Parts: sequence; structure tokens; C-alpha cells
Amino acid sequence: MRPARSGLALHRRTGTPVHPMAPLPKLVWFAEQEPKLFGRVAHWVGIKDHVLLRLCGALVTDHSVASASGLMDIQTRAWDAEALRIAGITEEQLPQLVATTTVLPGLTAEYAAATGLPADTPVVVGAGDGPLANLGLGAVRPGVVACSIGTSGAMRVMVERPAVDPLGGVFCYALTEDRWVVGGAINNGGIVLQWAGDALAPELGEDSEEELLALAARAPVGSGGLVMLPYLLSERAPHWSALPRGAYVGLTHGHRREHLVRAALEGVCQQLALVLASVRSAGNEVREVRASGGFARSPLWRQMLADALGMPVRFPAGHEGSSFGAALLGMQALGLIASVDVAADLVRIDETVRPDPAAAATYAALLPVHAELYEALVPTFTSLRRLAPNLPPEPPPTAPPM
Repeated sequence: MRPARSGLALHRRTGTPVHPMAPLPKLVWFAEQEPKLFGRVAHWVGIKDHVLLRLCGALVTDHSVASASGLMDIQTRAWDAEALRIAGITEEQLPQLVATTTVLPGLTAEYAAATGLPADTPVVVGAGDGPLANLGLGAVRPGVVACSIGTSGAMRVMVERPAVDPLGGVFCYALTEDRWVVGGAINNGGIVLQWAGDALAPELGEDSEEELLALAARAPVGSGGLVMLPYLLSERAPHWSALPRGAYVGLTHGHRREHLVRAALEGVCQQLALVLASVRSAGNEVREVRASGGFARSPLWRQMLADALGMPVRFPAGHEGSSFGAALLGMQALGLIASVDVAADLVRIDETVRPDPAAAATYAALLPVHAELYEALVPTFTSLRRLAPNLPPEPPPTAPPM
């Protein structure tokens, strides 16, 4: 299921899929739900915009954060007139658009005193966390993909010109004037393993990650034909829909807990493989994957990702991710380095995990099944959403097992 044509056209201009987690649909929702309050708003700003306003007295937002709002034309780097019309706001209600390397002249007297910093301390506006994560991993050259799996997950590749794929499966966010990030984020990463522990092995307790992974390791590659769609928190890339829910398909009498846990992990990796396919569909070469995140502590999960992607995955050592990227961007803005391209040579690779040919073949065969199941279950997801108000409420995630 793909976005409607008008939504797809908007996506292509702004680089941001039309999805409930994006600021543009949130503004539309706000106008519908709280019209009086919506009409009284003088300025719509993000958290970082507000911080910069308080620190420096400047109402600005950078191209990187703005490119993730669904409100900025990624070709012209200006607010998109149609997006603003749909949102029901004006350009005057938004911050001034500036480059990520813009240096604000200093702090207000109030915040210079509060922080103990000199009033003329330069402040670099900076960028969004996703593009900065690529920078922090050294994934700045064409064809080098940054993958992260924490609570959620993402795949991103740096490009020199903004673009999205024809089917609208990826986003396109800015980093600098000549560097953009194309990719997609998934809602369900490590949270799926946490759910598996709570739902399938509650007796293991809160610190059950190692035991759960050991349990998953007992099941075969492919989980004996069991497939999990890991849409516990709906999904973003490449479907960009709030409809889907998680599902196990192929469950038989012979499956046990280890199969269910492994299928959950495999589902996350397969979803990232679908995102990677969308990155390629946008016309991008993919020749290297660099990965980071909490999942990297697990040899099983590292190998599973390489097998699902069907290519080696490289793990940098001692990196600080987005914060390191922010430092490098600031150094470029202040003239301390010539370009953020130096990141490629600053990040040391600690380990390279290569795919097992037999496992990779199994996952490659299952990937179309994973993709087809989403499409096949869209009518079911729609029915469940329609029925939801009449069903008993779900227990809170923290509820103790009955």
C-alpha cells in the first residue's frame, strides 16, 4: 500500500513521507482537534529552534531539521507553499531557514551569565540526529550505508543531490549544502526483543537480553518457516503507515519459544533489508554497510543482520555516533576542518561480519514473503483499526503478567 498520489507528490518535493509521525500531519491533526488554540499560535518551532531562540535570541531552523518536517522543498531549500497551505500555517509563523553550518554570533546576556560562557561564544546551528549519525559513523562517501538498531532502527546513505525513490519508500534529509541523507527509519528495533522478553519469557526478569538471545540461537535460521511482521508500534519505512500491527505467520505445533523469539529478531532484520532495497530503488549504489546501536553487543544479532542484508557489515570502534557527527559539523562551520568528509578517515572499523552463504540464501528467499505479507494483511489491519473502538482496551505495556 503506497501513499495517495497527492501525498507522494508532496513527499517527492519535501523529502518527508506523509506519515503520522511527521510534523506536517501533526499540524493538520492539531488544527482539527484544537482549532481555537491552533488559531492563536504565533510561531511553530521545534525543540532545538526554541533552545537556540533562548540561548542566542535568533528564531532560526536548519535545513536538516526542516527537511524532516514535510514543510520544506528540498530542491529550493525554501518553505513549500502547498505544504504550508495543507498545514494551515504561514511562512511568517515558521523560523528563518539557515544552513546547518550557520554560526550564530553569541549568547544573550542572560544565558551567558547562566552558563558561565563568554557572551561572544559562537553557536553552530547544527543538524538532525539521523544525518549526524552517518557523519559520526564515517558513512559520508557514496555507497556507504549507516545502519542503526536501538529501540528503533534506520538505514541511511549519504548523497550529493536530494532525491527519493519513485515509490516513496525513503526520506531525504539535508546535512550540508552538498550532502544529503537518503534512507528510512523503522519503529521496531530493540523494542521487539524487549516485547519478546515480556510476553514470551517473563520469568527471565528485566535483565533478560542475554538469555533471550541464547534462546533464539537454539532455533534454526528462518525459524522453521515462522515469519514475524514486527509492527508492534505500527511502521515507518518503507510502508509509512500507521495501520500495521505485529503478526506471526506460519505457526505450527512444532514451534517453540525459541522459534518465536528468533522470528522476532529476524523480522527486524528483514524490515531493514526492505529499507535497504528502497535505498537502492532511489538510484543509490550500496557497497558498504556500517552499523551501530545496542544490538551490536550480540554476536547472534550482528551475524543475523549481515545474513539478512546479504553483505558484510562493518562495526566501528569507540564512536560516539550523532554527537561525534555534531562535533565534526561544528568544526567545519568554524573552519577547523576543511570538510566533514574527513569523518571517513577518522572512524576506525573494529570488526567486519560477513554473511553466511546458506543463511543469506534462506533470508533472501523469505524476504519477498515478508514483503508480500504486509500487502496481503493491509485489509486485515484496516478492519482491526475500524474495530478497535469496540474492543477491550489493551493492557499497559508495564502491566504484570496474569
